[in-house]
Amino acid sequence: MPETVTKSAKYIFLDIVGFTYNRSVEAQTDLIEVLNRVVLDAVSMHGVDEENRILLPTGDGICLVLLNAESPYDIHIKIALSIIERIEEYGASAKDEQRKFKIRVGLNSNVDNLITDINGNRNIAGSGINLAQRVMSVADGNQILVGQPVFDMLSQREQYMHAFRPYIAEVKHGLKLNAYQLVVDGFLGLDVSTPSQFREAKEAIQAPQKLSEIAAYYMGHAMVHRAEIASCVEHGQASYSLVVLLSMLARDSHEAKHRTLREPATTRYARKYEAGFLGQFKFYESQDFWICCDLAEFIVERQLGIARRFFDGRGSAGDFEAHFVTAEGQRKLKEDWPGIWEEFDLEAHSNLN
Repeated sequence: MPETVTKSAKYIFLDIVGFTYNRSVEAQTDLIEVLNRVVLDAVSMHGVDEENRILLPTGDGICLVLLNAESPYDIHIKIALSIIERIEEYGASAKDEQRKFKIRVGLNSNVDNLITDINGNRNIAGSGINLAQRVMSVADGNQILVGQPVFDMLSQREQYMHAFRPYIAEVKHGLKLNAYQLVVDGFLGLDVSTPSQFREAKEAIQAPQKLSEIAAYYMGHAMVHRAEIASCVEHGQASYSLVVLLSMLARDSHEAKHRTLREPATTRYARKYEAGFLGQFKFYESQDFWICCDLAEFIVERQLGIARRFFDGRGSAGDFEAHFVTAEGQRKLKEDWPGIWEEFDLEAHSNLN
């Protein structure tokens, strides 16, 4: 089996709003041609060559993947704004209503796997592209929403410190995720009004939520085993395997706490428990890559919840850098679950002063 190739990727996922509604097949065809031309013009204007981009058609839209695009740091924002501006200019000159259109845009960044698709073309697989599509799905026409990794990086920059409006979005299968809308003035065509999904729901992030108990145990194990994690974490399967292992340890700790006196003391979830943390890691690392990857994605989205905000390194490997608890996360864990803090003697493993 060939070695997995990973790439740092920035995603611009977009589609045409109401693509088939009251439009002829001919009009739909024209819109795709316009969109293709606009996207190619935008990436060319921003100096992205063919070697560092992948264009993935999605039927009524495109996912633009920028590979190793580190400079400028906000190139995905700039390209998305350029695309919306060009579409707005096109719409102002189009006389046929069927051929006027808007797009919705979702941005994300991650380190994902570079693959070859069935046609022999470069493609990419991983949680990064999935999150970009999910974030896009809650936007309205000419709106730009970004995922947590993009927000975490851009919100530290002076230009973007107050440029985003936060929401908790409910997407496919009832999953909830953090999404942030770009709300800056002065860009032609950009819609900064509240997306329709949130106008009545009012799910914008407000009062701090408490960590779930299972997430607290996950963070506790991550802190206790920080040194071992640091010795084996890397991009690729190791990142996913560590998430799965920490989750299994957390579930065993959670079950042990709530076990009745009549129930046997067993470890139901973590495997190779007697081998210690590194031995267990080697076991999970030896499992099928895609099963481990999908399970890790499920754990991060459904088990960690708000705790995913309290791990550093998300900017380099996306959602699966859920290994090292930040100082903010340590304070949150100590405040929300003082019993778990004492159970793991986390004062000895923290960097709080």
